[in-house]
Amino acid sequence: MSGPAHKVRAEPDVLDTPRLLAIAVGTLVLFLVASLATGWGMEWWRGRLLPEGPPPLPAEVGQGKIGMVEQRLFENTRTGEDWLADQRRRLQSYGWVDRKAGIIHVPVEQGMERVLRGERP
Repeated sequence: MSGPAHKVRAEPDVLDTPRLLAIAVGTLVLFLVASLATGWGMEWWRGRLLPEGPPPLPAEVGQGKIGMVEQRLFENTRTGEDWLADQRRRLQSYGWVDRKAGIIHVPVEQGMERVLRGERP
């Protein structure tokens, strides 16, 4: 079949810029109005629910530790490292456990050697 070839032309790419801008501006205005209405509504409800104003902050706010929960960033605290250093120091030194009862602690290495030799307190 030979015949004249039909030319297919593409539709020109035309954006309706004024319409797109109107949609964008309308969306921004709607978002602004909704945000303001939400803020005012929250203030209104807060006034109805808390007529005396917000409660005071708890005394624990600002402390480094509340209960068992560490409030500082782990990178900024050395609590665990200090605790380990204290424990190692205690395991490697002499000291009193109960002075009245005459109970002491000895370095752990020396204690293990005494146990291996069969010595008992």
